[in-house]
Amino acid sequence: MMTRSAFQLHVITDGIRQVEELKTIVRLAVQGGADVIQLRYKSAPALDLFRLGAEIHPLIQQEGGRLLINDRADVALALDAGGVHLAAKSLPIASARPLFLPEKWIGCSVHSVEEALDAQEQGATYITYGHIFATGSKPGLPPRGLDALRKVVEAVEIPVLAIGGITTDNIEDVLATGAAGIAVISAVMADGDPKRAALALREKMDASAHRPLHELPGGY
Repeated sequence: MMTRSAFQLHVITDGIRQVEELKTIVRLAVQGGADVIQLRYKSAPALDLFRLGAEIHPLIQQEGGRLLINDRADVALALDAGGVHLAAKSLPIASARPLFLPEKWIGCSVHSVEEALDAQEQGATYITYGHIFATGSKPGLPPRGLDALRKVVEAVEIPVLAIGGITTDNIEDVLATGAAGIAVISAVMADGDPKRAALALREKMDASAHRPLHELPGGY
C-alpha cells in the first residue's frame, strides 16, 4: 500500500445536500482520502449549520478526518470542530485566533500576495488561494493561474491550498508550485461516486514527485 503523502485534500460542501445525503457523501469522501471536510452552507442559520455539523462530525472523526466550519466561528466552537475557515465577511483572523485552542486550525481564503501576507500576520494556520483554473462556480471571472499561485506559495511561510477547477488532469501542475494541497467542491460533491472521486485525486497526490513547501499536519 502506498504511503499517504503530505499533500492535503479538502472537500468543501456545496450547500445543497440534505442531511442524509450529506452524511453519505462526507463518509465516502473521507474514506476515499479527503483529509478535511469544510462545512459550508452560506445562507444557513447558525442552528441549522450546527445540526448539520453535529450529524457529520462523528463520521469524519471515525474515518480520521477533520471538520472545519466555514465562516461561523461560533458554530465551530460549539461543535468542538477542528477549526474554522474564514472569508472576507467573517470575523478577522486576529480576533478569532484567541478563541481557539492552538491545535485548532484557522483557514482563510485570499486572492493576492498582499492578502496572503496579511492572513499570515494575523495568525492563519493556512490559506486557500484561487481560483486557479476556469470553474463553473466563478462564471465570467478569469482564473488566476499557476504562476500567481506559485508567487503566493513562495511569499508566505504557512501552507497554501489551491482551489478552482482542479482535476486529476491538472493536479500535478498545481502540486509543482509547492502548494500544500487542494480544495475542491464539485469534483467530489457532484460526482456520483464521491469515494472514487476523492481516491482518484488522493492517488495522484500520493504518487507525485513534488512536495509541499509548507505542510499541514494530518488527522483531527
